[in-house]
Amino acid sequence: MDRSDALRLVEDFVGAYNDGDLSRLDRCLAVGYRHPNPAAAQGRDGMKQAVARWRSAVDDLRLSVEDVIVEGDKIVVRMTFSGRQVGAILDIPPSGREFSVGLIDIFVVEEGVLAGHWDEMDRLGLYRQLGAPVPARSS
Repeated sequence: MDRSDALRLVEDFVGAYNDGDLSRLDRCLAVGYRHPNPAAAQGRDGMKQAVARWRSAVDDLRLSVEDVIVEGDKIVVRMTFSGRQVGAILDIPPSGREFSVGLIDIFVVEEGVLAGHWDEMDRLGLYRQLGAPVPARSS
């Protein structure tokens, strides 16, 4: 994958979160987009719904890209996710608190668009910043 093409895809994905223009996802996501969130519908429309939910729960939502690594059919993006919680997030009731946490997405590219991703977010940092009890891990 060409780096400039990868950056364009990332710009549209991140831009949909930052400016709320969900049509940007039409340019960068495959119709059958795959993601790891069992609570959200799969596909491009599922991602649009997920972005809309995040935007309604977080005022001043901002994804700030820190690093982009392009290798073969993968794009790794390290970001900072910030905003002020005004709606439920991950079963955390609205707190009105501001937060800023690290986030890493690994995207797979197929036929020139993002076909899916895996992500890791600093959930512990998010829970602490929002004043929520940290859920117990099940084994």
